[in-house]
Amino acid sequence: MKQFLKIYLWQFISILFNFAAIFVVTPYLSSNQTIYGIYTLIVAAYMFLSYADFGFLGAGMKFASECYARKDLKQEIKIIGFTGFIFLVFVLVYALGVFFLSFKPEILVKSLANAEERSIASNLLLILALFCPVFVMQRIVQIIFAVRLRDYVFQRIFIVANAIKIVFAMIFFSHKSYPIVGYFLFSQICTLIAVLLGLYLAKKRFGYNFKLFFGYFKFSKEIYEKTKKLAFVSIFLTLCWILYYELDPFVISRLLGAKQLAIFAIGFTLMEYFRGVFGIIFSPFTAKFNHFVGLKDFNGLHVFFNKVLVLALPLTVFPVLAVSITIKNFIFCWVGNQYADSVPIAQVLVLSFLFSFLSSPTGILIMAYERAKLLYITNALLPIIYWLGVFIAFKFIGLQVFADFKVAAFFVVAIVYLNIIVKLLKLKFWPFLWKLVSPAILPILFIVSATLLTKSYLPLEKNKINLLVYFIYNGIIILFAIIAYYFSCFEYRKSMNSIFAPIFNKISERNSKKYR
Repeated sequence: MKQFLKIYLWQFISILFNFAAIFVVTPYLSSNQTIYGIYTLIVAAYMFLSYADFGFLGAGMKFASECYARKDLKQEIKIIGFTGFIFLVFVLVYALGVFFLSFKPEILVKSLANAEERSIASNLLLILALFCPVFVMQRIVQIIFAVRLRDYVFQRIFIVANAIKIVFAMIFFSHKSYPIVGYFLFSQICTLIAVLLGLYLAKKRFGYNFKLFFGYFKFSKEIYEKTKKLAFVSIFLTLCWILYYELDPFVISRLLGAKQLAIFAIGFTLMEYFRGVFGIIFSPFTAKFNHFVGLKDFNGLHVFFNKVLVLALPLTVFPVLAVSITIKNFIFCWVGNQYADSVPIAQVLVLSFLFSFLSSPTGILIMAYERAKLLYITNALLPIIYWLGVFIAFKFIGLQVFADFKVAAFFVVAIVYLNIIVKLLKLKFWPFLWKLVSPAILPILFIVSATLLTKSYLPLEKNKINLLVYFIYNGIIILFAIIAYYFSCFEYRKSMNSIFAPIFNKISERNSKKYR
């Protein structure tokens, strides 16, 4: 548990810097809607790299974690070396495609109005293509730290890198100019330096054998046979997640152009932020679940899984509700009233994460159990429901359809996940659901009533002070809701007491020794 506390401490700090990166930098970027739309498309293209391993990194992470739990370090290095090599091959193919598009950016963006817009799109794509291999290095280093539950060490480096990006964003955009290409290049260089420092720390802290790693950085038939089953499942999952999460900016760009994409991009940016934050919350559990499986401790896994659900509910549901209800104030204070059309889209996109406390840990549990059929079903439902809805309803509600059916698809899948949980853990559906949700009823009622009654007093003018007021307001609302949840949920109270009681005891002991 000590390692989890360290991970979450530094991830909380990372979240604060990510807040700053998005909510300080984005107002500068969004001042020109067309170019911001182009930049959003480049960011979406960058996010595609997360899927370029076609499932082998996810499978490698699982088996490497099991090997580390058994202290089989050589096999761990062999697995990470093989999966890293596969990832690099796919990324290089992707980079060549992006490099080609840098000469013909109009393929991606409809109606580039002038030579300046075309040049910006072309240069951003070229920088992305050149720095694609850096992302491979980043993911490899992340896995090395993650299987040891030392994510926080690497996280510290990226906190510093993000802080530098924030400071220099204000410098880059301080003279009413719009050097978006220079800033994107600078941010990629910061990432490269952070990754190199991560490699150095892995060698220094863990004595990681990079000579052995690069010796195994190649195709291995043995590791391929071990990982292919789960990797092939992950390939299907990857395609489903691309269709559900990443494809819409490209479709909107082709159908409606860069300005409409900019309107959608505000909600899309928030959605990606929530996705990233919740990914941070749940990522340490991937290795921990696999440690349980590696040691064949399935009872321990079930107990730990239930604890994760109880702890995750207030961390996901409460912020999503508070932000979605007050979203107009947030957008107006953040990027201004020129993005008023983004309000209903962003509100719905944020609500699509309402059931993340169920879906994320359940997905990790299914992967740990290697239940391929369940993975196929749950992940196929998302894009099928989403794009079927878009195809049918686009001509009636236009751009809003891309948000509405995000929520619809996620709601259906959340119900499916509930059924999977009760079957895997051999529980009864309604008693389990009531036990999980009932303690949250009072806090949720508090959030809804408090925000609806008081949001009219929140500012609506774009500036950083108003944005800070908004965050403080929502922070107080969420804090009171968590306190209410603490008293209404016995399991949550028990878990929090077990986590923080030793910390307070140590502080008390140190203070008593100090004054003796």
